[in-house]
Amino acid sequence: MRYLVSVGLAAMLSVSFVSAPAALAARPAAQSDAHKAAALELAKLVNESNDMVGQVEKVLASIAAQAFSTDPNLVALKEEYPGIEKLFLDTMRPIMMDELQLMLPDYNAAVGAFFASHFTMAEIGELTTFWRSDAGQALMRSVSGHLDFAATSKELVGQMSGDQDLNVSGASVDADKRKAVVRGVRDLTPDQRIAVMRFGLTPTGRKMQTLVEQKNEIDRQWANRDLSPGAEARIERDIGEALVNYIEAEERKRSAAQ
Repeated sequence: MRYLVSVGLAAMLSVSFVSAPAALAARPAAQSDAHKAAALELAKLVNESNDMVGQVEKVLASIAAQAFSTDPNLVALKEEYPGIEKLFLDTMRPIMMDELQLMLPDYNAAVGAFFASHFTMAEIGELTTFWRSDAGQALMRSVSGHLDFAATSKELVGQMSGDQDLNVSGASVDADKRKAVVRGVRDLTPDQRIAVMRFGLTPTGRKMQTLVEQKNEIDRQWANRDLSPGAEARIERDIGEALVNYIEAEERKRSAAQ
């Protein structure tokens, strides 16, 4: 069950650009404490602007919708008890949100380490300025709003029927992001699109393009991270109890109606 929670936790390290065929940029030679601190603040800015809570909500809804419409056992269960999918979502949501709050500091640290490793102090300042700007904020809101996790959900639900371990692939992460970026940029105002394009043509913007695949790999690894023992225990306990209680209540209603 870990994928139901963890795949949404890596919901967008950065959504500004899609991958471009270019040579990898050289890494900064040294990282001072100030450099690392600035990189961490940048990571927090990006992750907060990308509405991580909203992304977790969407990935759960997407996977549940896919599972309850394609998995034969879940389809049959939903036909017998139409409210079962909503029950699943309502039960999983607080577990997911608690797990997000538990994991987010470590995720921010991983993203911050990425920025510190690949960007100089000056470049981090440029990235921060852009993502705090009207165009940068509008871009992240728009792309986040269009991220539907369709490829990821389809991949994971398809794996449920087999014996292999559930695993989010880089191809699915990339496909979901590319689609969201295209739609998100399309919805910007002309002035916002021009501002994004101008930043993309700067040396720092171009460097961003060379690092998209590496950023997506961080997301993929976090999407496949194991849940905390507490979350695993809550899922096993809470989902089972909610399911049994719901079915018992429905059966009592049906018996009373006869």
